[in-house]
Amino acid sequence: MGAGMIVRMIDIVMILLFGFICTAELSSQSKIELPNTVELPPTNPDPEIVVYVAVSKEGNYMWGDEKQGTADPAVLEGFLAAKKSELTRSRYKMRVRIRANYDTPIRFVMQAASICDRLDVLKTVDVRISSKFKK
Repeated sequence: MGAGMIVRMIDIVMILLFGFICTAELSSQSKIELPNTVELPPTNPDPEIVVYVAVSKEGNYMWGDEKQGTADPAVLEGFLAAKKSELTRSRYKMRVRIRANYDTPIRFVMQAASICDRLDVLKTVDVRISSKFKK
């Protein structure tokens, strides 16, 4: 038997198998009960307030439209802790967005990020690019 003969035999067996599958009668029929679906009413996400903290290259932390600020990380931590407790009483979640210039030393940004970690506040970090680098 050559290789061509084996391929023909496989083809014949597959055709017979397909024929038996198509013509076979199902011996047992059972009813399948599908699960009932319940549509839940849409819910609003938890209200969230974003507090912006800007970090200058000199290490100054500014908030409130960059009108209030300090160079002392402890003062920033006090402000964020007070703001978090105020928002928690009002049933809001707080997120801090740390904004730094491209030339701000990373240690100042990381100090602000570690304050957020200690206070258990979600944070994101943005880096502003100078206008001379924009395309």
